[in-house]
Amino acid sequence: MPEKAEQIRILAVVAPEIQEQIRSQIISFGMIPVLVNSAAQLAPHIRAGEVYQVVLLPASLPNTEDWWAIWGEVVMLSPKPAILVYAHSATFQLWSGVLEAGGYDVIVEPLTDEKLKDALLRAAASYGKSSSENLDQE
Repeated sequence: MPEKAEQIRILAVVAPEIQEQIRSQIISFGMIPVLVNSAAQLAPHIRAGEVYQVVLLPASLPNTEDWWAIWGEVVMLSPKPAILVYAHSATFQLWSGVLEAGGYDVIVEPLTDEKLKDALLRAAASYGKSSSENLDQE
């Protein structure tokens, strides 16, 4: 199991003030984090064609246009990662909206080690399952 976890790449959009906390958590899980806080920082990673199993996004950003730009980039990634959205609280409307838009799940803050690791591993497993199903269909 640890060998597989080392290969899990996580693209996380997080505010600068919590980037170090999230980076430390993801590294402690044996995963590879790439952290950004804006669409401008995200663009080079998208253009480079890097593969991510999971993308971690906030439910909102101070700049709504930037959030939609990020979402637009992330949903175009190929292969498509599992998209986890985190929020202070999750309503049915938020959860169903994320799922309808192609996201994997919503997790509620605080992002404790146990909660974040479990959510990332479940999302990565979902990515692996959908990736292998896509290969079977080809």
